[in-house]
Amino acid sequence: MFLIIFVPEIQSMEASAHVVPDFTLLSSIVAVLIAIAFIVVMSFVREPARQKINAIIIAGAGSVYWNSGLGVWEFLFGSIMLFVAFKGLKHYYFIGIGWLLHTGWDIMHHLFATPIVYLEPSSSAGCAVCDPILALWFFLGAPTIWNLHKKQTSITL
Repeated sequence: MFLIIFVPEIQSMEASAHVVPDFTLLSSIVAVLIAIAFIVVMSFVREPARQKINAIIIAGAGSVYWNSGLGVWEFLFGSIMLFVAFKGLKHYYFIGIGWLLHTGWDIMHHLFATPIVYLEPSSSAGCAVCDPILALWFFLGAPTIWNLHKKQTSITL
């Protein structure tokens, strides 16, 4: 309701202008697998490059929807994501925040605007499933999965 009041583009849209695409169980499973694949691939990247690359990725995630139906709000969101990405260069926590912000934007696009992947109408909803998984990984400090099976031999403070 808040966005309908403050986003004129959404106010002027007719009910027939946008059909909310179906989001199936298979689509959500694929989204989870994409998140896992991303984490596996990023686990190959050593620190500090992993953090810097992911800060750049989250900056790009803020601009993927430009010109996708929410008007000037797209650019405002992109600016916020750019700030979060800059902070993410030093703290993984901000990259996690960026993915959660992007989750909200994915939901907005699924319900009111165009999808992130034009040929897949439910792609924004899939992205909204994938992004919180990535955010959780970043809130945990983006640990490599390759050290999960090793026992920690010393305690570091």
